[in-house]
Amino acid sequence: MSVYIVFVPCDTREEAYKLLPEGEVLSDVLQDEETREQFDAKFEVSKSPKEGWDGLRIQLAAAPLTGEEWFIKIIEREEDDDEITYFESKKLGERRGHMLRSMAAESESEEEEKKRVMEEELRQRLKWKKDMVKKIMED
Repeated sequence: MSVYIVFVPCDTREEAYKLLPEGEVLSDVLQDEETREQFDAKFEVSKSPKEGWDGLRIQLAAAPLTGEEWFIKIIEREEDDDEITYFESKKLGERRGHMLRSMAAESESEEEEKKRVMEEELRQRLKWKKDMVKKIMED
């Protein structure tokens, strides 16, 4: 029998019990107590043991695990997609060269952006000054 942990964002057991009604299908993140693996799942909970159900421990926000033993039946386990990035194999020297080139290109683009923003601000200031001089000359 596996044992799972569910985190309930409550401070008291009574509040937690309201969020975990028996007989309803719930959806939340569970943690396998043995492997510490976390996963999204749809499940039902029960305070009394039932055939084929696993153990459940309830983790409260402001307290360690409650001492009471609950039971859980996982209806659907939503697996995460494995995100794997493959890189083509290169010699270490080539990788370092690529890193330096990409960092230099990034630095150049940041410098160009700074220059563009500064020029725009200078144009706005010049326009504001011209408008002020024009307004003063009209008065």
